[in-house]
Amino acid sequence: MKRQNSFAKLVMINVLVFLIVAFSVNLLASIYWDGRYLWKKIFVPIDEKAYSESLPDQDYTYLIYREKKQLKTRYVPYMAWSRKPFLGKTTTVNNEGDRIHPSPTDLLVKHVRFFGGSTMWGTGVDDHNTIPAHFNALHQNYRVYNHGESGFVSRQELARLVNLVNQDAPMDLVVFYDGCNDCLSLCRVDVSINGHREEAKIARKMEHHWQIVDALFGSIQMVIEKVVKKGNRPPSRCRDNPAYAKKVASTLVNNWKIAQAVAALRGAEFHAILQPVAAIGHPNIEYLTERGDETDWHMVYPLVREIQARENLVWIHDFTDAFDVDEYIYIDGCHVNGLGNQIIAKRLNEMLNRLESSAPGVSTLPVL
Repeated sequence: MKRQNSFAKLVMINVLVFLIVAFSVNLLASIYWDGRYLWKKIFVPIDEKAYSESLPDQDYTYLIYREKKQLKTRYVPYMAWSRKPFLGKTTTVNNEGDRIHPSPTDLLVKHVRFFGGSTMWGTGVDDHNTIPAHFNALHQNYRVYNHGESGFVSRQELARLVNLVNQDAPMDLVVFYDGCNDCLSLCRVDVSINGHREEAKIARKMEHHWQIVDALFGSIQMVIEKVVKKGNRPPSRCRDNPAYAKKVASTLVNNWKIAQAVAALRGAEFHAILQPVAAIGHPNIEYLTERGDETDWHMVYPLVREIQARENLVWIHDFTDAFDVDEYIYIDGCHVNGLGNQIIAKRLNEMLNRLESSAPGVSTLPVL
């Protein structure tokens, strides 16, 4: 009996020591994690690559990146996330989570709404050099909205459009600008076909798990995952599976079709743009060292073009050759500088003018 008590006591001591060690390590991991977050918020280290070729004003570029690092995100139903309000020297976000630019006039004639990911939002440029801002400069009597959001795929943009339409928001023209994120996110093995890049993270938060385990190992797990995943993207299903690439392409086009129908409920004209990426076309990119996952774009983009041609979807427009110029445009595989955004705004304007000239009464925008 004495031997059994001694053994039980030894087991209890070892369990207690294990729990103390686990708790202590987890506490240290928590301190590291929170300290790392505070350090970034206070000192705002910049890890984006700023190429002097496409971003010659390096000091101003780092101010833009620094303010981007200071932005915070909130949960939004159906869309998953959106930016919190922010007022900086280069970046302004309103209460609705939209990036804004100064409106040229209060004499409004049309309401134009742009949707997309971070390329539409304007990563790497200030408020005055986003696509919506440049388009607004061409149409100074329009109210132009930038509903772009970093990381968004077309399905999330569709959710935002539905939110606006069911609240009777005014709109005359709706533009979706997609391709980069739908390929990079939907091709990932950890993202479902109707998902987004944060799907796995949110799913883990929603699933039931033991609180004791989380208390003992939660912070340790986060630190390990951060270290393991740093710089590593999940494998792509599109690369070796043409059937899945086809599924991604058809999903993108289907989201555009639904968006067109939703916009029509408000009487709005709709256009979808297949956006340029550095891996497609012939841009001047010899200076780029980071170009993204080129394979996904090469797999999916041709399939989008095939669907557009086969179904004669005249409201889908291929802009992938927009940056086939001598100037330096790209700041990474998807994002571009202010000149690039100006090129897109002008091309969109020219396209709308041609449509109006060839089919009077079809376009809701007057020829400039």
